[in-house]
Amino acid sequence: MSAGFRRDAWLIVGLLAVYLGLAAVLPAADDEVYYWSWARPLQFSYYDHPPLTAYLIRISTDLFGDSIFGFRVPACLATVFVIAVITHLSRPRSLLPGIILTPVFTFGAVLITPDAPLLCAWAAYVWWLVEVHRRLTPVTEGGTSVEVLPIPWWLWTTGGIILGCGVLGKYTMALAVPSGFVSFCMVRHQWKRWLPGYIAHGVVSFVVASPILIHNIQHDFVPLLFQWRHSMGDSRPGLRPFGEFIGVQLLLFGTLPFFLYPWVVWNFKKLCDDPRLRACACLYVLPMTFFLYKATRAPLQGNWALVMFIGFWPLAAVWYDSVKQSLFWRRSTASAFLIPSIAVAVLAVHLIRPLPVIPTEADRITRQYRMDEATRDIASTIRARGESLPVFTTTYQLVAWLRFHSLDGRQIDQISRPSHFTQSPEHLTDVDRAYVVADHLLPAEFIHGFDEPVLIETFPIRVRGDAVRELKLLLYTRSTIAQDKSPRLSVLDSELR
Repeated sequence: MSAGFRRDAWLIVGLLAVYLGLAAVLPAADDEVYYWSWARPLQFSYYDHPPLTAYLIRISTDLFGDSIFGFRVPACLATVFVIAVITHLSRPRSLLPGIILTPVFTFGAVLITPDAPLLCAWAAYVWWLVEVHRRLTPVTEGGTSVEVLPIPWWLWTTGGIILGCGVLGKYTMALAVPSGFVSFCMVRHQWKRWLPGYIAHGVVSFVVASPILIHNIQHDFVPLLFQWRHSMGDSRPGLRPFGEFIGVQLLLFGTLPFFLYPWVVWNFKKLCDDPRLRACACLYVLPMTFFLYKATRAPLQGNWALVMFIGFWPLAAVWYDSVKQSLFWRRSTASAFLIPSIAVAVLAVHLIRPLPVIPTEADRITRQYRMDEATRDIASTIRARGESLPVFTTTYQLVAWLRFHSLDGRQIDQISRPSHFTQSPEHLTDVDRAYVVADHLLPAEFIHGFDEPVLIETFPIRVRGDAVRELKLLLYTRSTIAQDKSPRLSVLDSELR
């Protein structure tokens, strides 16, 4: 076992330990709890995303306990795998410390979202492509080809499984298909060696990802149509969405991916002469070009482009190796990581001791702690009343939190954004008596036939002493049902409104 391998192994083990520690102390994000709720019960796919996140959460919580830490273990494992792939493909590894200290590979590393299985599958696909291209490239000695490695069918099957699992993680994995195809097209005069296997690997990936198709057939393709509309967004061309996209990426990874984009494009053909860099270049340049174009057409969510950076870092290592003798370029490269490093430092300090310079409304970390506490208190209050009733609320986030604390949470259909919970629509008017957790009174069209609600209790969500939100626990009853003796809402109407 080489010293380099042992060093890399200790790095991965150390990072995994750090990630598991962070997973235990960081508050759960709303969407993490939402994905946790998907795992109970499991189904072929979901309204918002494909199902792999739910499958991983179910396995993890069965093994490590039904807790925030329990459902985050797959994210920690996925992140260390991504770093292992970047480490394996990068020569030299001088940029690795800067990469590891970016937000995605620190605090973002422990969040269990569809990005976790997507990034894991994308990294595995890059690694797989490198191996296939290595076999497609004749081994030469003295300028003469001396060996051509075969590409076994098990390798094509493996690639199909990886691609299919990536699609089961998040639809963004589909970008690997054209990117990978272009990488094979860069191999001159060898299409007979790769095209049949490439088609076979596509068939395997389709079979692996077929649960998505089954689910959409069962639901008249509503989930896929939702994702299509969501990804297309409102067409608002201009510099503002482009600037916002660039700004988020700079915060996540620094300036190097954008600074080197023209260099990679200019040297694309030369880079493709190396089978290792060929795969990396195609899975970076094509997605990067796509997202840059999309950002000029409409706003993009910052996490959509995360996959393109996996192939970038091995390319950046090649560039850095060519300029590292220059003190100017060494300092410039270090400064390229300045923005994400500052962001990580601020988050680390804020986690230990909240910073007063951060406005309370922007303090996401503290707010998530308080949301967990408030919904836990709501659950305790309802259970203490001893009446088993459904609990309706207005948003999928609140439903997820209530279910996480063992309540029968339900989302009122058509009052807010649709979700996994509204695939089988539920309405407050379906029952005669129910609790409602909301920030405000429900609109009249959603409470037809009910008396004025009873205010049970209010649960303020305070961030550093400031109430940023107030959840109200209300009891709704039809007039034909025996009335609760608690104070009527009409008495407190001006306070609630």
